[in-house]
Amino acid sequence: MTREITRRKNNARTMGVLLAGGVIGGIAGVGAAYLLLAARERRRSETGEETPLVSTGNAVKLGALLYGLFRQIEEIARGE
Repeated sequence: MTREITRRKNNARTMGVLLAGGVIGGIAGVGAAYLLLAARERRRSETGEETPLVSTGNAVKLGALLYGLFRQIEEIARGE
């Protein structure tokens, strides 16, 4: 009986962490998209040129940044 209660608490905690991470990630993603679109619109109004939202080089930089972020999160979770 005690194991069942402990298992249920762990499952509830896991779902809570996943839900919180999803909400935070969603808000961060919408914020990043807003910043990209605002910068693109500002450039369009200043120079009149149509530029891609993210260049190939910047996409690689963002990918490396996200990889580093996930590594840091994993290290924090392991207690390092």
